Amino acid sequence: MKKIESSFILCLIIIVFACCGKGDATQSDKVLFGQEPEVKENVRIHRFEVALFAPSKESTREHLLSIEKDFKPMFAASLSDNRYMQVVESFVEDREMKRAYKEVKQEYPDLKFLEKELSEAISRMKQIRKDSVKTDIYTLMVGPMEYSYAYENRILVYPEFSAISIDLYSMDRLSEHPYYKSMPKYLQSSLTKDNIVPDYVYTYLREITFRDVPLQSMNPEASFLDCIIDEGKYIYATQAVLKDCKLNLILRYTEKELEWVEKNESNIWGYIIQNQLLYNKDRTKYMHLTAQGPGTKNIAGSPSRIGYYIGYKIVQNYMRENSVSLDSLFKISDSELILRESKYKPENH
Repeated sequence: MKKIESSFILCLIIIVFACCGKGDATQSDKVLFGQEPEVKENVRIHRFEVALFAPSKESTREHLLSIEKDFKPMFAASLSDNRYMQVVESFVEDREMKRAYKEVKQEYPDLKFLEKELSEAISRMKQIRKDSVKTDIYTLMVGPMEYSYAYENRILVYPEFSAISIDLYSMDRLSEHPYYKSMPKYLQSSLTKDNIVPDYVYTYLREITFRDVPLQSMNPEASFLDCIIDEGKYIYATQAVLKDCKLNLILRYTEKELEWVEKNESNIWGYIIQNQLLYNKDRTKYMHLTAQGPGTKNIAGSPSRIGYYIGYKIVQNYMRENSVSLDSLFKISDSELILRESKYKPENH
């Protein structure tokens, strides 16, 4: 089966809408989340992959037509379109996809744990801004796809619906499967069951809660400081929402990688200052400190994205020094002010 056909679900969704230690709470919930009372949300996850691959006495075509109404957001076109129907049929009937589905179902016989954790997280996120919507949440399988594209889009959050690529969070079982073995080991370590909730919360904060806040990564005039402070805010907010989540899961680090950045924080900061990167707007000069990869170029033994860890630490210090809500934090666009008022000064370990 062609790659474009087997990965139709995630691609078409996008086209249509073109934790080492526990969290370190530096402020009380009343300060971070405001006085808005928490409204308990009850999340139910719709398992598209289960519906797709469920045994049926009907023909594949008849079965797909029978589930179309309940999973309409997962279909980018009407199944009455014969060409589109053929693509979907090919995906469902593919032998390797069926084998992958069996592994996913064994890994996730049910998603009660995920529904519980996301219910709690979304309840807290809606406290930050009460106009935040609760989207319908679906899980799905993407199958074979270019790994970097699949990884970057493993969780999609829109006001209308959310989609979690549950097969990508089954890499313990699928790492040698022909459709998934191209996923690098350094990415597989952050594709576990424990990564789903922090990844979802991080994405929800960006796409729903603070959707009106411009992302500095999209600003061609942004400095290195702007970019790492921006990312640091989202890491800090994710940690505030998930108080009991391990920090390494939020950062998408292994425990050893988190230990490395903690021990080398002052050295990373010194490298940034020595190379005059802090206020640099030339991304080619500092991209090695923010890019995803097996490590950071020219810094032996380091994980990737170490610049973002520094951004998180600056924001964490700022929140310790200032009684500010999360909503107010994201309204501050002056990264130099945050750095200055954070009184950030990493210590040698």
